[in-house]
Amino acid sequence: MTTLTTPSANTATPTTSVRVGLLISALIGLGNIPFLFPWIDWGTEAPPFGMLLLNLAIGMVSVVCVVLAWNTGNRSAIRINAAALIVNALLVLPGLFIDASPFIKTVSAIIVAATVAAVVLTMRRDPATAPVTD
Repeated sequence: MTTLTTPSANTATPTTSVRVGLLISALIGLGNIPFLFPWIDWGTEAPPFGMLLLNLAIGMVSVVCVVLAWNTGNRSAIRINAAALIVNALLVLPGLFIDASPFIKTVSAIIVAATVAAVVLTMRRDPATAPVTD
């Protein structure tokens, strides 16, 4: 019996679809930074400052994971990135349902949709990299 595997189970050169997902992830992560600035119209009630700091930290984790996974395809970094994106989307989700400005509702919808796209693209496995046993 012959077993063919990739050089490392945790790293492999990322495919184009994974890199597109990582690029979307980086844009979402970088997009979290401006929400600390005061000129954003939050509508009737601004979110708590602690929540904004948490959103910033999650965005920075996402950006760091994208940098780590871009060339190596490190699966651990991709998984941490996906978890950070999902938590970020859960923090943004109330913006769709509260009485907020149209800007906040639109940005919330875009972030949630982009998160779904990024997680699907980055977590998808290429069938050719699976171990082959004879």
